[in-house]
Amino acid sequence: MQPTRRAFLGGGLGLLGLGVAGCATSPAAPSSAAPTSSGPSRLLVVGAPARALTRDPARALDVESFRLIRQVFETLLGVDADTGAPTPRLAERHEESDGGRLHTFHLVSGVVFDDGEPCDAAAVVANIERWAAAPAPVDGTVAPPSSFVSAFGGYAGDADSAFAGVEARGELEVRLRLHSPRRHLAAALASPAFAISSPASWDRTVDVDGSEVTTPAGTGPYRWADAAETAELTRAHPGASGATILVPSARHRGSDPAAYPVAVQAWGRASVRLRELRRGTADVIDVVAPGQLRPLVEAGTQVLPRDPLGVLYVGMNLDHPRVRSQYLRQAIAYAVDRPRIAGSDVFLEGTRLAHDLVPPSLGVGDEEARRYDVNPGRAREFLRLAGYDGEPLEFLYPAGTARPSLPEPERVYAMVARDLGAVGMHIVPVPVPEDQDYLHAVVSRPTRALHLMGRTGDYRDPHAFLEPFARSGRAETGYRNPRVVEDVDAAAAETDDDTRRALFRRVVRAMALDLPALPLVYPISALATGPRVASYPTSPQLDEPFSRVRLTEG
Repeated sequence: MQPTRRAFLGGGLGLLGLGVAGCATSPAAPSSAAPTSSGPSRLLVVGAPARALTRDPARALDVESFRLIRQVFETLLGVDADTGAPTPRLAERHEESDGGRLHTFHLVSGVVFDDGEPCDAAAVVANIERWAAAPAPVDGTVAPPSSFVSAFGGYAGDADSAFAGVEARGELEVRLRLHSPRRHLAAALASPAFAISSPASWDRTVDVDGSEVTTPAGTGPYRWADAAETAELTRAHPGASGATILVPSARHRGSDPAAYPVAVQAWGRASVRLRELRRGTADVIDVVAPGQLRPLVEAGTQVLPRDPLGVLYVGMNLDHPRVRSQYLRQAIAYAVDRPRIAGSDVFLEGTRLAHDLVPPSLGVGDEEARRYDVNPGRAREFLRLAGYDGEPLEFLYPAGTARPSLPEPERVYAMVARDLGAVGMHIVPVPVPEDQDYLHAVVSRPTRALHLMGRTGDYRDPHAFLEPFARSGRAETGYRNPRVVEDVDAAAAETDDDTRRALFRRVVRAMALDLPALPLVYPISALATGPRVASYPTSPQLDEPFSRVRLTEG
């Protein structure tokens, strides 16, 4: 019997993965060819699958903004490349006391933002106070999800917030006080959403394609290129035209100084990314599609898979008059052939069927949680119980773009919509163009019924996946379950590992029954590198510093 196309290609990826396994879990080893000096003659070009939506860490929620923010800014704590655990970064030492209610950060001395301002305790306090302040309400808009609310339970002054205050003690000590302990806080503070920027630069803007874009200063290995630098690099490298340009920061004091300028291009179509890699325009392309593996393998291209730390799901709007029926949500769960989706050639080999909204590696999956096997007959019966009579249901999905958790949105939508249509549901496609903020499009459209969404873990803790459904990301699904909120908060304060896992498992069971979202798969993502790239540091959390990329001579 001949092997299937997917098995063959998956085998090719597996072999390549064995060859680069160290890149995925450990610091990138220097190649035998030493990196060359920076300058217009050397430029690393990265082909991203979508555009970044902001340069301001305090406003960022999307993967592509985080990709850039990780290069320009630093957090108080970092991420260990081997374990994913928090490590020192801007804070050389972090201490917990008072039963986890006091966090003391001892800052590295002499750190300077790229605008020349000191990164001292006063600057860090200003950042934390900025995060903690609730945004001013804007008429007619829905409040977006908040990383601060997810980590702390609410903004400063909110009844549910654990945040009690922050103060500077001298120039290099910051004390963060909590009303109640937050077990996940150290890990959460390594997220790029909590990167430290220069308060003096918060109102600084630059012209980007005719729009004024807020462009704060950071302490990272890179800084945003100015207009003259962008023009110089674009003249020397026409392939950088229209890209976001990062240049090495002379003020960075880290152990991984940036070696080359970087151009990050947003190429939404997988075919365009592959074409630019083949042409030699791109050195790295992210989100490799399974159909591209054969030509990449045959050309001897390095394909670097990431360990999975994400979930793709169908979000459901529980504020919708039809979707608020649990019978209808269960009908959706029984109708969608999720094993077929997981085994399709949309996803790379190693992608697994998802039963829960938390990746298995985080250890809170529950075999007793409600499971939904494919059963169209049962789906039709639940539609009858829901009183559904063919009313149109809007289904949003991103178009012309990709995510590490969602390589081909149009095809995933088509598979899900076909299954729902087969049991009698009237699905109305609502593609969201690549030039729109997809999350904003979802939460600001009250008539939506369903949407595709992926979540990648910014830090390795179940809280990062479950809390947004319970509270901070409620605008996405309209899910309200006070018991779930209580259990999430109890887990946040729990010091015993077994008790904490039990609380999270109870949340998993509740969400499997309530169905604010239907998990589809735990996706594997991968990137490909051109011949100039000697090593590239992959990460499940997408914490991939360009300063650790090594190019060959030539």
